[in-house]
Amino acid sequence: MIISDLPRDLLEEILCRVPATSLKRLRPSCKRWNSLFHDRRFTRKQFDKAAKQFLILMLKESRVCSMSVNLHGVPSVEVTGELSLVDPLSSSYDQFEINQVSHYDGLLLCTNEYNTRIVVWNPCTGQTRWIQPCNRCNHYAFGSYQDNKSHDHSYKILGYGGGFNNKELAVCDINSNSWRTLDITSDGLLQYADYGASLKGNTYWFASDEEEKQLGMFLVNFDYTTERFGRLHLPYQCPRYETISLSVASKDKLSVLLQREDTSRTEIWVANQIVETKVVSWSMVLAVDMKPKLNLWDGISFLVDEEKKVLVCCDKYFGKDDHKFEGKTLVHIVGEDNEVTEVDFGAVKLAWPFLFNYVPSLIQIQQAGVGGKRKRDE
Repeated sequence: MIISDLPRDLLEEILCRVPATSLKRLRPSCKRWNSLFHDRRFTRKQFDKAAKQFLILMLKESRVCSMSVNLHGVPSVEVTGELSLVDPLSSSYDQFEINQVSHYDGLLLCTNEYNTRIVVWNPCTGQTRWIQPCNRCNHYAFGSYQDNKSHDHSYKILGYGGGFNNKELAVCDINSNSWRTLDITSDGLLQYADYGASLKGNTYWFASDEEEKQLGMFLVNFDYTTERFGRLHLPYQCPRYETISLSVASKDKLSVLLQREDTSRTEIWVANQIVETKVVSWSMVLAVDMKPKLNLWDGISFLVDEEKKVLVCCDKYFGKDDHKFEGKTLVHIVGEDNEVTEVDFGAVKLAWPFLFNYVPSLIQIQQAGVGGKRKRDE
């Protein structure tokens, strides 16, 4: 008996453990296997059970690029390719100009410079879904929810204004492509609207509370299933931070970069477990002291290798040249010895650079007209 003759349930159990990039190459070899790629239940199962392949991507000059990071010997980082996202409105097949990108379940949520266009994109399969923006919102986040009846996973986009003004909250289920206002109150004032991180059905941001200033900064999360906000504590209370940032660690954990005011010590903490929006415990995985070699900015994108104890961070840096401010993309690699390796990727003219972990997936994006009707903004 050959593998293609196996019963469907047994075939699924075998194939769902094959990583997405490898399974993708098998797609043309058998019609029966190819049909599994259109089965949302199977692609969800494959994403949950297969070994994760962590890739590193970077938004660079409005393009998403694949990266190679070498942490052995002399550290290095380089661009290895550019992912193609064709703009369907372009008659000459130009690439879509991406200004911001967020990621979840192997899907990317991309917006243009003025947030007038939104696309959900699976780079592994090439599938896209273009979403009409909400007229009342100027920021967007992305996450999943579980249907109470079918228990299937689907996706929502949260639209919001700066500071989480209650009147500016709206949500779009991509199955219906309709925006509806959320009559809820966020638990805190969002501090950095562009710098959220999505993980396990929630998006997280830094926030503060005007009525409890002594708490300093904390985290708020939005649960896409309950459509409610919650509050989480950081590893410690601090009135002010010099630099803060969020990321998703390679083991699917929330991580924070914290640098207290008036200090050059920068710490990377990882949340060991989050249960019902409450952080059970934090672990500090790395502490470095980079000044005067390097100044970090709020919202800097970063990755951390917990085993090698190495921080990789990326930001847009400015310097004076002939009375003009020129921004450039710099990636820094820093270890426990505080030695900094700097890689210059040139001038930044368009989008702010963003470095992130990416797990390829075969998750299907439901298209317009399936599962609901399109509606105008309320």
